[in-house]
Amino acid sequence: MSPILSSFLNFSRWLAALLVVIGHVRHLVLVDFKQVEQKSLFCKMLYFVTGLGHEAVVIFFVISGFLVGGVTLDRWSTQGPKLRSYAVARISRLYTVLIPALLVGFALDFIGLHWFNKSELYSASAQYHTISLNFVIASALDIRTFVGNILMMQGILTPTFGSNGPLWSLAYEWWYYCIFALVAAAITGKGNSRIGYATLAGAMAVLLPEKLVLWGTIWLLGLAASLWIKYRAFRPHPILGNCIFLFAIIFSRLSHNTDNVANHEAMFTEFVRDFSLGVAYTLAVVGVSRMTGVATWDNCNKWLAEFSYTTYLVHFPMVLFIVAIGYQVFGLEFQVQPTTLGLLYLLGINVAVYLYCFAFSVLTERHTHIVRVKLDSWSESWQRARRLG
Repeated sequence: MSPILSSFLNFSRWLAALLVVIGHVRHLVLVDFKQVEQKSLFCKMLYFVTGLGHEAVVIFFVISGFLVGGVTLDRWSTQGPKLRSYAVARISRLYTVLIPALLVGFALDFIGLHWFNKSELYSASAQYHTISLNFVIASALDIRTFVGNILMMQGILTPTFGSNGPLWSLAYEWWYYCIFALVAAAITGKGNSRIGYATLAGAMAVLLPEKLVLWGTIWLLGLAASLWIKYRAFRPHPILGNCIFLFAIIFSRLSHNTDNVANHEAMFTEFVRDFSLGVAYTLAVVGVSRMTGVATWDNCNKWLAEFSYTTYLVHFPMVLFIVAIGYQVFGLEFQVQPTTLGLLYLLGINVAVYLYCFAFSVLTERHTHIVRVKLDSWSESWQRARRLG
């Protein structure tokens, strides 16, 4: 991977995480655009940018397919499938942050529900009509939901745990990792085990929700981009690729329907839009891979990207907690007009949440490698004992 492409992917990762955070904060702090009294050009731009959270998740999927799928398939094509090391890498990467995120999120939600719920954000959030909080938090703090989220069943068999609605996409990622690994093992492996891998992958695809499996093709676009770059086929000019991506972003944002998908036709329309955006971002990635030279702001992009995963996992319970305390203790109203005070409140929450996410990452995500080494050692010892026993 060229330094410029690496920096571009890091830039995409942290910017996508930022867009998700500011989108969730804006939905709570400011009124919906249709309720804005003075729709200035600045206000329209603000609401456009802070409404790109869904598009950011699509970009996350493509990047994941590129970094996980592309690297893994390239390695396995020469070394054969290494399912144990793959599982250790994925588990350590996700769960080093996920388990603390669920526990701390529970603590924040429990305190908020019992001592800072004057706004009824935790018990009757539907009255605020915000897509960031379209469920009852108090009903999703039970042990069954917690275990379901540990097993990556949120949005499949259980709701997301507590207020942490963004966790739905993590379940998608996890099952993409599983299905991809089995298919890749069937392709690169040898012997009768290939049939077993393929059968298990097919069974997962049949049993999992239709939407989850369908959106997996967007994840595969990242793998396709990796193969495209590897075999050095025709690659579009970086300017052309990024212009197509920019146009796709604008089209997706302006046409995006925030209502829940209610039928197959609506789901197909949503998929076409998201898949088109994924294709456009793929073209941008492939185009940037042509560039050579020194990457601009490389260290900054790398540093901000290093805690983007933590940011995505832990931000929303803290956003809600800050808003609830602000309302009850300091009398700070939320879902207000985008005046100077409203914008300062929006900015202040974003800064506070990002500091929290960074501190959380220092205690968790930064130690992923240590967790991975220990898990690898334990799994190797268990495998050795199994062979001997």
